[in-house]
Amino acid sequence: MALTGWIHHARDLRDERPTVNAMAAALSPAPLRRDVIRLARHAAFAHRGLDGGYADWRHPERPDPDLAVAIDGRLTGRHHLEQHLYQRPRPLSGDAEVLLHAYRAWGAGLADRIDGSYAIAIWDNKARHLLLIRDPLGAKTLFYTPVDGGLAFASRATALLAHPDVAPVVDADGLNELLTLGPVRTPGRGVIRGVAEVLPGELVCATPAGLRHHRYWRLHADEHREDLDTTVRVVRGALAESTAALRARPAGAVLLSGGVASAAAAVFTAGTSVHRPAAWTLTVAGPDSRPSGTGADVIEAARAAEHLRLRHTVLTVDADALIETAAATRTALDFPGDAGSDAALLVVLRRAAAAGATRVVTGDGADAVFGGYRWLRDPVTVATDDFPWHRHGLAVADLLNPYARLQLLPGGYRKQCYDDAAAGVPHLDGADRLARRDRTMAYLTLTRYLPHLLTRLDQLADAAGLTAHTPFADWLLAHYLFNMPIALRHLVGIPNGLLRHTVADLLPADVAWLRPRPFPTANLLPAWRQHQRERLQAIAANRDAPLHPLLDLRRITDVLAQPQTTAEHISPTTTTYLIEVNEWLASHHITLS
Repeated sequence: MALTGWIHHARDLRDERPTVNAMAAALSPAPLRRDVIRLARHAAFAHRGLDGGYADWRHPERPDPDLAVAIDGRLTGRHHLEQHLYQRPRPLSGDAEVLLHAYRAWGAGLADRIDGSYAIAIWDNKARHLLLIRDPLGAKTLFYTPVDGGLAFASRATALLAHPDVAPVVDADGLNELLTLGPVRTPGRGVIRGVAEVLPGELVCATPAGLRHHRYWRLHADEHREDLDTTVRVVRGALAESTAALRARPAGAVLLSGGVASAAAAVFTAGTSVHRPAAWTLTVAGPDSRPSGTGADVIEAARAAEHLRLRHTVLTVDADALIETAAATRTALDFPGDAGSDAALLVVLRRAAAAGATRVVTGDGADAVFGGYRWLRDPVTVATDDFPWHRHGLAVADLLNPYARLQLLPGGYRKQCYDDAAAGVPHLDGADRLARRDRTMAYLTLTRYLPHLLTRLDQLADAAGLTAHTPFADWLLAHYLFNMPIALRHLVGIPNGLLRHTVADLLPADVAWLRPRPFPTANLLPAWRQHQRERLQAIAANRDAPLHPLLDLRRITDVLAQPQTTAEHISPTTTTYLIEVNEWLASHHITLS
């Protein structure tokens, strides 16, 4: 799903259908979705997705709606809302209709009463203000930009480029977001000049007097005082609550990697129905076989599927299929990503959709919420004041020419962004240096890396025609575990130890306690790596390529000739990401400023 719109307090937008149609056309490429376009005097809305994502209410004697609501995403825990609003369940009501009634009852205070993953736009014609609301963990995105005295907004930043008053320009800060920090962006920054982003857990109110910002949710520091047994009960209760609707109506598919997170997600969402969801496991292959010791653990995934009585399919894809699919990820994603991982994920999502699934459950978010990422326990990373998910080998910014580096100052930009992020970390009084560093890294992971992970999954699933569900990406659970000592999160010294202990009686022991495995990625395949190196060489040789003026061509030529085992090498991930940035700039006809 996706939404876009435009408000203007002095301009009649009923005459602006071509612009609104163009913005709607630039939204998600999801198949078999319905467009709803509504034009009023001072507000225009477009929504792409399933029925129930747009609703309005009007007085019979007035031509324009008094209220209009659009939602990209979904509400969870709707039974609580419906009980408050209607004193009874209304399962046939769309989320937008429920939000409309919630706004009439509580005004902007509805932000404190709803739950789910969502980007919401509400136009109040009588009050002449627009509310933009984003979910607490940032699973959905929502962007806005001033246009000729009004405001255009969209759940995809690139949809705003369809507005004639939004110039396709990326300035130095936007380039730094792409080339220095990317693909993980700074919250609030929309890369395109003049475009801003609603922060996770933020409400933005646009009025004739300007913009007002309100953070209705953020992480804060609390002392964790509960013992292990109580903690396990709380975690189980939170997962059971966040997946209640999925158990009542089992998901069409679950993605199993063989690790504990995906298996635990399947445990809590499979339900008790005889109509069990299908399980899918992806593995990548060379000409003869899958590379040994990499990617999904097929044996343990099969064991988890058998234990949970799930129909299990192992999907094997080769470099040719991944190269073909990579082009589709550029349309699916709003900003450049790692095509090696994105293409692999889109392949399995498409196959699940082709088999009849409409929903997919994954274990994404567990490593961020439970602290399972390698970088959270790597001594060098812990001791370094930098974003912890940095890549090994040469970074993208290392491949810029001296003039580009002088203009962008990537090192200074990265340090400033890190310092700004670290300054916002809530700490407990009296915490020692190690505890403060642990909390800082957990905070950065939850507020920077997790939104990137969730929006990537959401947009790829949407392009495949699926709705993605991530049970571990729950803001209440995230806050609870954020305040938990690392020794409890990494029980018995094992990453995700608390999660493993929580589900140990629900899964086979070798699944619950299996060591983490990386997601299968195209970067594992020699044919893919060679293809990407040839593409980067082509960009370096093409004077018309958008990135060509910024690149250190001699250094790129030299490092591409180096084996991957040398210190001065360019990783497949960096190579692929540079290509994706170049393609993004070209496809949107971006001018660099």
